[in-house]
Amino acid sequence: MAGYGLTVINDAGAISIDSEYARLCVLQSGRYSGASGAAVVSFSPAISTQEPPMVFVRPDSNGGIVTIGCSISGSPGNWTGMIITGPVNYNPAGKYFVSGFAASATALYGMRLWDGNGKMLFDSGTQAAVFTRFFQNWTYVKSTIDAQGYYTNWYSSPFSYSGDEYLMINNASMRMISGDNVGRICGVVYDFSLSQLWFTTTAINNPYAFSLPAIFAKITA
Repeated sequence: MAGYGLTVINDAGAISIDSEYARLCVLQSGRYSGASGAAVVSFSPAISTQEPPMVFVRPDSNGGIVTIGCSISGSPGNWTGMIITGPVNYNPAGKYFVSGFAASATALYGMRLWDGNGKMLFDSGTQAAVFTRFFQNWTYVKSTIDAQGYYTNWYSSPFSYSGDEYLMINNASMRMISGDNVGRICGVVYDFSLSQLWFTTTAINNPYAFSLPAIFAKITA
């Protein structure tokens, strides 16, 4: 809470707006669609946060298996787009929003709030997002090995979506420490037919320990 300035507290007693800290803001949102394992999304305008934006997706259900990841294009202060990825035989499609702890100047009238360094914290035209839940209760189920000798560990957790929840997938393309100097490659797999969410790790020397969180959020009204 700000020592001085403006603080707005909602009916539940939670701080909604503060003149020192930005809330989680929706910087852009929409639908993605593509073919042959890739859906390209351009950010217009470019996102000006120093840190990469958080990418939340809600893939369309195909009644079966959906494997997704993402990569973000650009550099600090100029993030220009992203690619939602999957197997080459999958046509990625679904809804997304990208977010960060910063507002963008979108309102034609209303209120804006800056911190002491001139960073915009609030714009009444910028939608907010809220984290809804996260879990790390993964169950190791199996390991598979490909022709090159890479092991993939499969970790599962039951999941059910509310009508407005999205999953953050930035960590679906990050590398984790493994028993070699390459690292484990992560992935996210939805099994809509069994209401199961999978995280996978792939490496030559692939430890079983896994506690990467699945983080969900939704856009506020």
